[in-house]
Amino acid sequence: MTQPRHRDREIVSEAITEADIDEVLQEFGGDTRQAVRALLEDIAVLALDRARAISTGFVRGQRFHGAIDTLKLP
Repeated sequence: MTQPRHRDREIVSEAITEADIDEVLQEFGGDTRQAVRALLEDIAVLALDRARAISTGFVRGQRFHGAIDTLKLP
């Protein structure tokens, strides 16, 4: 897998609004550490789901640049 293209990052950045950020912080009572931990856990679960869902033969030899290391996940 290759690095996400710059335009892809722009599209994602545009989709996330200040209201979305405020909503996440409010959900955790303004505790930024809890909010970051929860978001990282969500990303890790998505990465693990992806790793389990793809064919290892298809991606053999390819690296997942920028992905969370799924090997350290339970």
